[in-house]
Amino acid sequence: MKHEDISRNILSSTATIEDAMRQLNEGIGGVVLCVNESGAMCGLLTDGDIRRALLGGATMSSALGLHMNTNYRFATTDMNHAEHLKMLSATVRHVPVLENGKPVGLVTWGAMWRLPVAEPLLGGNEMKYLIDCIDTVWISSQGEYIDRFQAAFSAYHDGALALSTSSGTTALHLALEALDIGPGDEVIVPNTTFGASANVVIHAGATPVFVDIEPEYWTMDVGKMEQAITPRTKAVMPVHLYGHPCDMDAVMAVARKHGLKVIEDCAESLGAEYKGVRTGLFGDVGCYSFFANKVITTGEGGMIICRDKALMDRMSMLRDHGMTRQRRYWHLEAGFNYRMTNLQAALGLAQMERIEHFLAQRRKLVGRYNQRLAGLPGIRRPRTAPWARNIHWLYSIEVDSSDGGFTRDYLTEALRHSGVETRPVFPPLHVQPAYGSALPGLFPVSERFGDQGLSLPTSNAMSVESADLVCDAIHEIVTSSKNKAA
Repeated sequence: MKHEDISRNILSSTATIEDAMRQLNEGIGGVVLCVNESGAMCGLLTDGDIRRALLGGATMSSALGLHMNTNYRFATTDMNHAEHLKMLSATVRHVPVLENGKPVGLVTWGAMWRLPVAEPLLGGNEMKYLIDCIDTVWISSQGEYIDRFQAAFSAYHDGALALSTSSGTTALHLALEALDIGPGDEVIVPNTTFGASANVVIHAGATPVFVDIEPEYWTMDVGKMEQAITPRTKAVMPVHLYGHPCDMDAVMAVARKHGLKVIEDCAESLGAEYKGVRTGLFGDVGCYSFFANKVITTGEGGMIICRDKALMDRMSMLRDHGMTRQRRYWHLEAGFNYRMTNLQAALGLAQMERIEHFLAQRRKLVGRYNQRLAGLPGIRRPRTAPWARNIHWLYSIEVDSSDGGFTRDYLTEALRHSGVETRPVFPPLHVQPAYGSALPGLFPVSERFGDQGLSLPTSNAMSVESADLVCDAIHEIVTSSKNKAA
């Protein structure tokens, strides 16, 4: 197997601790491989070994041979990838690869193992339903799985009307169009959200008006929302960010007071609840996304729910090219092709059958993360309001460099070297080229969150043991940072 160049990791056992410390910064994997005069490996040292040696009385000029670890695992070049991976564990993050006793490579978590930030779990009836679609040749935007998926989604949301769409973005756009929001109108959107929330407002011809998020749960600050209302404001779009519901009583009170429409962006909150009621059931319309990293997936796809049959009929008509159902190919309005395929709906139905299993698995992951990351300097865990059921679409933390001594980006890179994929939270919309610009300081919470927020791996397919590996890596990074600061 091909391995990274480790020439900078190799030192003679007669070299000094000072030489090893310099080599640790230049090599890979945070380990020094010690060799004898013939080039055969005879020991290794990590920064932990060096710290223990210095605490035990060693000096910077002490020879490595006196302090190196001679009880180490090693792999060989004739092993395959799976065999190399088995050599690693939560405590053994790097294993030298030897050929004829000489080091030629290094097996590391970063090179051998990858934990994605999110991945779907497709182990139910997905294949069975897809094959049925193919066998019956119902593969486009008509077929029984469209109706069955919509019915399952409706039942999960207290019988609300449900309409499938080609994406969460098109669901939001349909809602805006059906509510007659367009040129000259303003829609209030949180400054921290995925860009689709603002894009659809622009596509409808209206203007998105950004407001800051509140610091506890990272959802739209309702006080700032009310302050942003003008005579042109026609709607608000609360986003249940990262799976935490907005304070919907407060949102609805302000909306009713000012006669505003409410479009809930539930792309990340399927299964989340506000005071025991699922998100999407408070506003005029609730819109969901089924992208591959969401709680359930159809690959691409979305869903709209609402209680108003006349409004749902108009969204259905607009979704289907603006055609009436009473007369074929008769267009009442210039509509859109925002339909979901029967193939996608087949996936969605199979996923909905296991949604409670998915949510239970996420609760286990969140419980482990909360337990293992408690009290770590520099790490602020996500909070959940007492009235909320937070589904933690992605378990997201804030990294405070003033407390921990390291930045979000430093933690990101260190976790990458451990094989853990992360992703920064959504940057504030007001600083992005697509939406103009605003002076710094107008959105202090979203600016801070954008600098400090980091999402850790969270998905239906992830095991609690994998969460432990993430936490082990974070603990090691925090400890190492503290030691460096000392």
